[in-house]
Amino acid sequence: MHHLDYTAVTSGGRAFDMHFPLHPETTSHSQVAGMLTQTLAAINNTVEADPPPAAAAVSDGDILQALAMAMAVRARMIDAPPAGALRLMHELVDTAYAAALKAEDYPTGRS
Repeated sequence: MHHLDYTAVTSGGRAFDMHFPLHPETTSHSQVAGMLTQTLAAINNTVEADPPPAAAAVSDGDILQALAMAMAVRARMIDAPPAGALRLMHELVDTAYAAALKAEDYPTGRS
């Protein structure tokens, strides 16, 4: 099985090296990596805006909710039976979260 190695660095100076298993039907490792990076950058740009937007208070729950909604929208847009799309979403989230939980965090030079 192919993996996507990804390092996430927090604004507090912690890093997480993650090794995400890719779904067997993944067609573009590089596109998956690029979309992940762009998605996380968009979130950071929104949360860390200077000056902050009018409704600046954004919780981690707000972020997860928006990501869940985006995933649901994309799943609804594909040409697949709803039950199959739901199973795939659950499989992808479960696999990715299990990989994220295995990541050890360590301090970086960024703060």
